[in-house]
Amino acid sequence: MELKPSKGLKVTVNAQREAIFGDESVNVQRVTIERGARTGIMTGRTLVGFCEVEMQKLDGRNHWYPIEDLVGGNGEKIVEEEIPIELDEDDGSEEES
Repeated sequence: MELKPSKGLKVTVNAQREAIFGDESVNVQRVTIERGARTGIMTGRTLVGFCEVEMQKLDGRNHWYPIEDLVGGNGEKIVEEEIPIELDEDDGSEEES
């Protein structure tokens, strides 16, 4: 069974890396999470294969982990759904009022 990232979903984190977002850059660094601190709750925010997870047992803060390294509460695989966004065609000119 597969689950899509959604707010409030309990997950187990098996990540070896984490994305750290700075003011002007993103850094992906290696992490080690102890067994007792591996559970978290998704915030529902995703970005390019990473998902934000609130890690209450780890440090109470939100962390960004790769979606493929997350497992649902009953062992479900977490998958990111891509939703195409259609943009209105804009010729670049603005209407004058």
